Amino acid sequence: MLLQVMPMKGKVDGILAVLPRPLQDAVRREFNREDLHIEELRLRAGAPISVVAEGREWSLSDTGGVLTADAELIAEILSRACQSSLYAVQQQLGQGYCTLPGGHRIGVCGTAVHKPDQADGMKEFSSLNIRVAREIRGAGDAAAEKLWEKPDSMLIVGPPGAGKTTVLRDTVRQLSDRFHWRVGLADERGELADCVQGVPQLNVGKRTDVLSGWKKSEAILMLLRSMNPQWIAVDEISGEADVQAIVRASYCGVKFLATAHCWSREDLTRRPVYRRLLHAGVFHHLAVIELNRRVRCEELSPCR
Repeated sequence: MLLQVMPMKGKVDGILAVLPRPLQDAVRREFNREDLHIEELRLRAGAPISVVAEGREWSLSDTGGVLTADAELIAEILSRACQSSLYAVQQQLGQGYCTLPGGHRIGVCGTAVHKPDQADGMKEFSSLNIRVAREIRGAGDAAAEKLWEKPDSMLIVGPPGAGKTTVLRDTVRQLSDRFHWRVGLADERGELADCVQGVPQLNVGKRTDVLSGWKKSEAILMLLRSMNPQWIAVDEISGEADVQAIVRASYCGVKFLATAHCWSREDLTRRPVYRRLLHAGVFHHLAVIELNRRVRCEELSPCR
């Protein structure tokens, strides 16, 4: 199935709301273009503001010429994103991002704010990468069909920006709505479901229970104890704590749907954080998102 990169109609207000004019007007024009589907908006202090689509990046312009970012503009956008309270999102900023309504994510670069023995936040912001979230019906078709045929845990892999979160979200929706399975969703960054007052703003299915804002390792065990899920879905397995929680929960009979940053089966086996999962035999299916955004499913055998 070839993924079609489509803008989220009516879902980009969360991005536009944090932008000052004339930047807001220039970005809205790009979102309204039918020949391109914008994936990212990038701001770097002292450099032209740019947009990214289909692997290309170019400068953003208005009637006055090329628009340029500076430290003040970057700080203003972050202040709007955080509702004028950077303190409230310092935990997220310490990991290099904050999340906007609609599931959009702002990646942030700047200078670390240090506490004893660790970085605990960020200041003097220098770059922003606003990633546009997308809700694409059918993005998870190939994965969902494979899981209906053989309901075993699946790992979705691909390079950064390949569409793993989009495929994961739509697969969760299909497991929940098409197949009537109970799904527990660990939405650490609020990108998958974008819950507002407990109600998902993105379609993750009617039989999906969402736990937002918790670390994945904690959310997995909380969902297991409290919601009796048949499936648990998580985005971006990245640390040993995630792996330990997944292995532990798998012993209780729950199946997993998860994503990981890598290019292929071979790349997966070379990364120490994933080798424990492969040795444990948790995942039986691998869904690879290729460069043309086609999703290819294959069997995944335990690593020897």
